[in-house]
Amino acid sequence: MAVNLLDLVKNAVSGSIGDQLGSLVGIDKSKSASAIESVVPVLLGSLMKKASTPSGASELSKVFKEQDTSILDNLGGLLGGSGASDMLSMGTKFLPMLLGSSQSSIISTLVKLLGYNTSTVTSLLGYLAPIVMSVVGKQAKAAGGFDPGAITDLLKGQSNFLGKALPNELKGAMGVADLFGGKVNEPVRATTTAPTKAAESSSNPLAWLLPLIALAALGYLGYTFFNQKPAEKPVDKKPSTVTSGTRMNEKPDAKMELPSIDTSMLDDLKKKLSGTFDGLTGTLEGITDIDTAKGALSKIEEAAKAYEGLGIDKLPAAAKTGLIPFLKPYVSKIGELIEKLYIIPGVKDIVEPAIGPMLKTVTGLVG
Repeated sequence: MAVNLLDLVKNAVSGSIGDQLGSLVGIDKSKSASAIESVVPVLLGSLMKKASTPSGASELSKVFKEQDTSILDNLGGLLGGSGASDMLSMGTKFLPMLLGSSQSSIISTLVKLLGYNTSTVTSLLGYLAPIVMSVVGKQAKAAGGFDPGAITDLLKGQSNFLGKALPNELKGAMGVADLFGGKVNEPVRATTTAPTKAAESSSNPLAWLLPLIALAALGYLGYTFFNQKPAEKPVDKKPSTVTSGTRMNEKPDAKMELPSIDTSMLDDLKKKLSGTFDGLTGTLEGITDIDTAKGALSKIEEAAKAYEGLGIDKLPAAAKTGLIPFLKPYVSKIGELIEKLYIIPGVKDIVEPAIGPMLKTVTGLVG
């Protein structure tokens, strides 16, 4: 079972230690714990991202070998005396390595989520960074003696814990959505030997259409069978004395109507669409600059792929009509977000190629 690094760090900074940290950065004691709980997953998630590449894991191996983990034994003393400034200085040096080019966007997102100013958030990150590095370094040593592969495995095992702790806005700002099971079409493992409906739909986006197509085909065959007329002998082609449209039970120009759409199938489709567009909306709301746009790109591409996989364009006209009222609010919301995002320099060039074709298709459907 994977070691829960998030819990280990929280334990290290709980109680009076958390109060000291809050006091150092200007956060009230009653709010320091929640602020720390919001920041720690950012540092651990950044470590996880760095360890996901061979070069990053090697760099972390060297840093952990030199890291003094003994600070964990005297955090209260360090934070309460002159050692506090040394710890902040150490953490400030760690931040560029941990947060990389996304540092400014991560801090601005935390400012927005926590309601504190940039200086407070940056200082809190700085104080916590050496603590997080010490906790992880201590576990890395125990796991494999600072071997890069062992470090990668240790941090990769945190995906479940951190995925729940990080909001979508921060995942987008950090560029780590793909590390937390962000793939929309990834198969879902069933707890029984038979695959669940969700897993089948995930591995084959068009699987849910098969019953609908079969139903339509059966309806068509039934209609044809019960409405076909006996073969008639050829007759002389003479003008008919019966005016067009008066033959019993028949209108010459009437169009064939297929059976109505199964409402349960339509409801299932709406749930899939809702998940796709809710996720896309959250991703777009987390974009604040070029860096966050780059971090959100994979999530946007996954949403576009998921929508295409649902095969909306292949649905019968009646089904499409039934989806229009459901889709309109989403299209309106996403349109407003896109309009605001494209004002930010450089964002349109990153986002448009991924989201443009899908928006054009959906907008064409809802009118």
